[in-house]
Amino acid sequence: MRQKAEERFRTLMREIDYLNNISQTLSWDMRVMMPKDVAQYRGEEMGFLAGQIHALETSSEMASLLQQLEEPPSDDAVLRAMVQKARRNYDKLTQIPEDLFSAYAAHNLKTEHIWAEARAKNDFSMVLPFLKQEFAYKKELISCAGFPDDPVTGLMDEWETGTTRQQIDRLFETLRNFLVPFVQRLRSEPQPDPAPLRGFFPREKQMAFCREVLQAVGYNFDRGRVDESAHPYTTFNYRKDIRFTCRYFEDDFTRATLSCLHEGGHAIHWQNMGQELDGTTLAVSTSLPIDESQARFQENILGRSLAFWEHFLPLAKKYFPELKSVSPERFYHALNALHISPLRLTSDELTYNLHIILRYELEKALLDGTLPFEELPAAWREKSQEYLGVCPENDADGVLQDMHWFSGYICYYQSYVLGNCYDGHFLHAMKRDIPDMVDQIRQGDFSHILNWNISHIHRFASTKSPHQVLWDATGEELSAKWYLQYLTDKYTEIYHL
Repeated sequence: MRQKAEERFRTLMREIDYLNNISQTLSWDMRVMMPKDVAQYRGEEMGFLAGQIHALETSSEMASLLQQLEEPPSDDAVLRAMVQKARRNYDKLTQIPEDLFSAYAAHNLKTEHIWAEARAKNDFSMVLPFLKQEFAYKKELISCAGFPDDPVTGLMDEWETGTTRQQIDRLFETLRNFLVPFVQRLRSEPQPDPAPLRGFFPREKQMAFCREVLQAVGYNFDRGRVDESAHPYTTFNYRKDIRFTCRYFEDDFTRATLSCLHEGGHAIHWQNMGQELDGTTLAVSTSLPIDESQARFQENILGRSLAFWEHFLPLAKKYFPELKSVSPERFYHALNALHISPLRLTSDELTYNLHIILRYELEKALLDGTLPFEELPAAWREKSQEYLGVCPENDADGVLQDMHWFSGYICYYQSYVLGNCYDGHFLHAMKRDIPDMVDQIRQGDFSHILNWNISHIHRFASTKSPHQVLWDATGEELSAKWYLQYLTDKYTEIYHL
């Protein structure tokens, strides 16, 4: 009897996995290839798939199988983790009506498509009613899931279980207390020469350069592909089909390079999840902050380091001859100079965190009802001026610059900063375990770094909690300590403090 229940449960979970992967592929198509006029129908398709997944995860058959398999727990660790995940989903989703779930999924895809148009036309009013409804849906969904009085905590809990509004408020206060005076001090110092980053860098050559960089750090092109879209994006699909997108700017090749490293970091994480987890629904990141840590590790810890460009600058010079007289040190200093920008994706490593705090405070106000949606663009400009000292010239460079809120990623932004803090811990532990890590990067050998990440993070996917992943890899609890030390050491050297 139990064996039959296990077999049927595995089949059911594999079907759910298939549907999730189909949905991810359709989502990629929507961002990269889909004709404009099919947007509404695609939204209906996505809504249908979401309804099918919801129906399987909340079926009476699922309830019966969970009852049979929970007591006693299986000796099979993977099966036990599958049952635990299915139970969490069942308990959460059975509180959400299926018609609400399907309606939201269809609306979500429609909103993202309209955002892309609104951004191109610099017209917030086009997407305003859809954004209002997006937030209304999320509040209703999270209320059904048990957070009627604290939607901020409930929505953050979706991205990393156990994260609370109070925890993020405290963490952001620590970061703000460090960042604001430190950035002010750096702004008063002589700034690195930005000339090494300027020039004309043909799009096709950037694509070729980025491909070589991605292959070197561990992205497997036989298990993925890189395309273009309005906003860089990675599909979280089956480990042998992890695709992402990028944008290229011909006046600055480092924007695409760092973007490809970021999205490639997500992709490398997913490509290296354990084979034994295929079809189990467990082959996903244990949390979005851990996922972001892997993306930001590639982008910042590696991609903005001196050793990285000591290796890759000679290759860049082959593609872009105007760099021939630039030394690695000048390039590194230019790449890491303060860049106070209204755009999150072009900001420097320090002020990036202030971009996140800005968004976090605005979405809290929207969810609390203290900020009318009609006033969001103005509030964005005010916060930008207050925190960054710069005001966006238009809404396309302000409230419309990111896809997150328009794609349902509400109360997600803190994941980037949590990822930075995880990276501080991982870097500290990695240097302990790989003493010549910097020399290896300088020589273009990323194999030991990749293997460290696979053995400590990637292969476990969601079979461990994020806090267990961190503890097993470093023996520490999450804090901002090592991340702030990393920033202090790096910028003290660059600015000769």
